[in-house]
Amino acid sequence: MKTTRRGALTRLAATGVATVALPHVASAASRAPAAAPARAAADGWQPLFNGRDMAGWTFFQDGVGQQDRDGVVDVHDGMLHLLGPRYRGPAKAGMGYLATDREYENYHLSLEYQWGTRRYEPRTLWKRDSGILYHNPTGRELLWPDSIEYQIMERNTGDALPINHRAIPAISQGGLPGWPEDLPGNTQYAPQVDAGGSLRQWIRADGSFDTLEGWNTVELIAQGDKAAHIVNGRIVTALYGLQRQDPADRSRYIPLTRGRILLQIEAAEIMFRNVKIRQL
Repeated sequence: MKTTRRGALTRLAATGVATVALPHVASAASRAPAAAPARAAADGWQPLFNGRDMAGWTFFQDGVGQQDRDGVVDVHDGMLHLLGPRYRGPAKAGMGYLATDREYENYHLSLEYQWGTRRYEPRTLWKRDSGILYHNPTGRELLWPDSIEYQIMERNTGDALPINHRAIPAISQGGLPGWPEDLPGNTQYAPQVDAGGSLRQWIRADGSFDTLEGWNTVELIAQGDKAAHIVNGRIVTALYGLQRQDPADRSRYIPLTRGRILLQIEAAEIMFRNVKIRQL
């Protein structure tokens, strides 16, 4: 991947990041209490969002906290509707996310999203933006937490933006990222940018397959220390050698295989539905 420091900084500013394994069926190390997991279907899929309420999810909004004071989230018709017509907060809607109560590893996540028309300060003229943050460690809630972002953005859906994590981007073979194995000898981590207190990478998706009208299906395969981003049935990003900063020594990196899953709130109206997960 060819990325200059200037290009990465420009991209990080444009997305706003320079200032964001199954209810416990995927690992025995789940730490957070939660409601009983939903029953899995015969093919192994089970809902991560029940379509009725926020059971199993935690809300966080910068400057507000963990209580949805302004109606950011509206659950209706089997959807999580963020920053829609019931939002009654300020024109500058604080960034944030919805986070699973549990950590997951070795899983296949699938969900559908659709854009609404509402945009909020400071991004009324920008691309509509959201994302899935994964491999986020349980801990204090804060804006832009340590994680890997699966970018959901107009014409950039599938990009990867690790935050205080890092990854080796797969070698592209003419628009085909290597998956489930990369080409031998690829050990080069993507460049990192100091984004004011955190280190970020920007790994571009290999192609643009999202639609701006109607529903999109995005999938994430997280297996061991590798991950694949799939947009409407096409693998656009593959990551290997996932690592996180060692909490005991932030200058060191340690293997990364698990964490919470977050859905971003980023100044644009968006709807999520059919959020489901299965163990690998």
